[in-house]
Amino acid sequence: MLVIGRNPVFETLKNSPESINKIVFLNGLTDNKITELERTAKLKNITVEKLSKEQFEVLFDKKDKSEGISQGVFAEVKDFEYSKTTEILKFAENNDTVTLVILDEVQDPHNFGAIIRTAAAAGALGIIISDKNSVKVNHTVIKTSSGATNHIKISKEPNIYKTIAVLKESGYKIIGTMLKNSDDIYNYRFPEKCAVVFGGEGSGLRKNIINLCDAVVKIPMSGKIESLNVSVSAGVVLFEILRQRNL
Repeated sequence: MLVIGRNPVFETLKNSPESINKIVFLNGLTDNKITELERTAKLKNITVEKLSKEQFEVLFDKKDKSEGISQGVFAEVKDFEYSKTTEILKFAENNDTVTLVILDEVQDPHNFGAIIRTAAAAGALGIIISDKNSVKVNHTVIKTSSGATNHIKISKEPNIYKTIAVLKESGYKIIGTMLKNSDDIYNYRFPEKCAVVFGGEGSGLRKNIINLCDAVVKIPMSGKIESLNVSVSAGVVLFEILRQRNL
């Protein structure tokens, strides 16, 4: 797997250098960030390569070529290591308040990356995604998250229904997000231990998931726009939870 871009590579270098096979630079770049990356890589005994523009660009598919060349650096890393949901629960068990995020068939890597970054910034302790019909952690997700994949645990589950049942048994309240028949997030008091479920682009939460929720909330809207992008919705909801807990 490739991690493309200066900040994502630096975050990976800082937080999980053992996952890096090598770092490749576009030859001729001498700015401070590139110099710092190269120096840090050598200090950590990570292989560094420098390639000409022609050599560099053949390593990317058409979609990623301009991004790769403009950034001038990428890392070849091991495939992303997902946590187990049981590990997330173990990690969280000594906390008085816990927020987890469940993504129900979110498929856009930019949305996923933005949600990861937002969740980490809002203090969520873990993200759970479905193994089916969901985007997985790839280089676009890592870049969009600005390296936040290194700062929050992410698990991938084959059966979200069973996972929700496990969370309930562990004392978590399951909070769905949808527009209709739901409570305003600013009038709802979020539980101390909750897992907030966000539906996929376009389709929203599946009915079977809604039926498993302890409560369903919405973001109040005005004007003619009826819905928000899922990553924006996640930001609004997660920071409202953080606000309530900091009162």
